[in-house]
Amino acid sequence: MIWTLIPVGVIYGLAAALVFRRCSDEVSVRRTVNRMMAHVMEFRLFLDSPALVIRAQRDLFRENLHLLRLILLPCVILAVVFIVLFPQLDATYGHAPLKVGERSVVTAQLTGDAVLEAPAGIVVESSGVRVVHARQISWRVRPLGRTSGELRVRYSGGVLTRQTVAGNGLIYGWKLPFTSPEIEIRYPRRTVLGVNWMVWFFLISSVVAIGYKR
Repeated sequence: MIWTLIPVGVIYGLAAALVFRRCSDEVSVRRTVNRMMAHVMEFRLFLDSPALVIRAQRDLFRENLHLLRLILLPCVILAVVFIVLFPQLDATYGHAPLKVGERSVVTAQLTGDAVLEAPAGIVVESSGVRVVHARQISWRVRPLGRTSGELRVRYSGGVLTRQTVAGNGLIYGWKLPFTSPEIEIRYPRRTVLGVNWMVWFFLISSVVAIGYKR
């Protein structure tokens, strides 16, 4: 399942290359980068002339600002796309399923009394603990084995549901950016080969984008 991060990174890298091609002036970007490199070379050429070095630093700073202006639109577009994708990508690649035999916490965004019903293979070990100021109710749960199913929180106004998984498998549950799910499950964090998944994601997408442009 972790290896599905590769095609995701490839797709994002191709999209980034296309967005930069469509939404930026490649000729102006190339000229600006060349001028920046020229100003950097001036530092070594005019080491004995502080006035020229200071002028080169000023010009380099100006070219940096110009480059940022040229790539601002595609960067904003890609940032918005990543913000939308981040919650699900982080759930899938940044969190592991509940570990068998280890306790975790399930929290519902509710103010009144509620009861948690877990699927077969998951035991609810505590009654609901209410945090009034946060408008939350939390339960301690423990998976007895590999399982997946639907958690149900029953309250006076209805039922909240969310898929959960323990042992192995994919973590379900899309959520919008900057919002909290009605039922939050405290999954353990994980890494990809010892490194945060975002490092691999941006490494793969950057390699693909650079290779595509070339």
